[in-house]
Amino acid sequence: MRKVLLAAALTLLGIEVLAHTGLLGALLSLHYLPHRFCYLQQPWLVWTNVTMDGLIAISYGVVFASLFWIAGKLRSIQDVRGYVWILVAFGTFIVACGATHLMEVITVWWPVYPFAAGVKILCAAASVPTAVLFARTAPVLAGNIRQFLDMLSTTRQEKEQAVRALMASEKLAVAGRISAAISHEIKNPLETAGNVLYLLATDRRMPSDLVELVNAASAELKRADQIAQSNLSLLRSSSAAQPLALAELVANVLDLQAAQLTGHRISVERRLRVPLPLKAYAGELRQILINLIQNAAAAIGSQGRILVRVQPRHSSGIDGDQPGYSITIADTGPGIAPENRGRLFTMFFTTKGEQGTGMGLWLVRSMVEKQGGWIHFRSRTAAETSQHGTIFNIWIPLEPTVLRDSAAAPADTVAHFATT
Repeated sequence: MRKVLLAAALTLLGIEVLAHTGLLGALLSLHYLPHRFCYLQQPWLVWTNVTMDGLIAISYGVVFASLFWIAGKLRSIQDVRGYVWILVAFGTFIVACGATHLMEVITVWWPVYPFAAGVKILCAAASVPTAVLFARTAPVLAGNIRQFLDMLSTTRQEKEQAVRALMASEKLAVAGRISAAISHEIKNPLETAGNVLYLLATDRRMPSDLVELVNAASAELKRADQIAQSNLSLLRSSSAAQPLALAELVANVLDLQAAQLTGHRISVERRLRVPLPLKAYAGELRQILINLIQNAAAAIGSQGRILVRVQPRHSSGIDGDQPGYSITIADTGPGIAPENRGRLFTMFFTTKGEQGTGMGLWLVRSMVEKQGGWIHFRSRTAAETSQHGTIFNIWIPLEPTVLRDSAAAPADTVAHFATT
């Protein structure tokens, strides 16, 4: 309110000075012909110009008021305060332009052309500095707008990642409950059978040759119990990430699968380079490796090769380059048919017929996301290339982080071990 009163007082003072010096009379001189005579006093021409100039002046006034209202609202925001002057300058420029159109209406009947010229001088005085300052500020303004839009995009990505994290956690919880129930139901009869075999083995009435058979059966039951723990339990959730020896974990998983792979004449090539310490969810990481290795073995069938490679690798994301490990599992199997590649990580989708549950790769991706990493695959069939096979590549950070986009997408390369 104080500023408005000050502006009104200065305006009245200016008018008084103009009147005292005689300039006001010169500005309002009527010693000219009104514009209506230039229009030959034709009503349609007069009122067309008056109406259009009047609408333009009113529009300029509305834009002017809107800009000053926006400037007032943004003045309290620290990061935007430095650009409020642009709104003020444009508002002044626009109201000056509106005043020139208003003078066009007035001079149709009252030929105060000196005053109209003065208004145009004021309009030029507002226009030229605004144009110069805006031209100089435009590059910086454009950069700040781009930065602001990038920030909005990043915020949206983080929100989407948080939603995916919640969904993945829920999926893991459901799968954990299912697998725990299955494991419990299988272990109970195994323990009962094991107790019966123990009683038979320790019974003195049992012949020695039968005791050896009972002991062998007991050993097989123990192995079945281990299989129930590692394979039938689809997910063994770790409560917290722990430091672990990645090379040792990979080696243990391969050793557990060695007998099965050797029986199918599948050779395994290991390339383990693990120079950096890793903190991860050990149970989930073990299940990821078991699932992918078993899938590779099932794809090959017999007489083939599996490559398991671990090496350090940085991954680019919204937080910049992040150190981690790349885990590659490649096979010389027949490859994944093109029509199946887009559905590979979908729950209950399987290419194994009645032998598959359709949950393996879906769980693998969920567990990789829990680690804060991503999983991609590349595959080619014999119909596409002579070097057929499939490569699964996993990246996990040195410490679990926010979820990343793990959408798998086929690429152009195949599992060619000589150059991998």
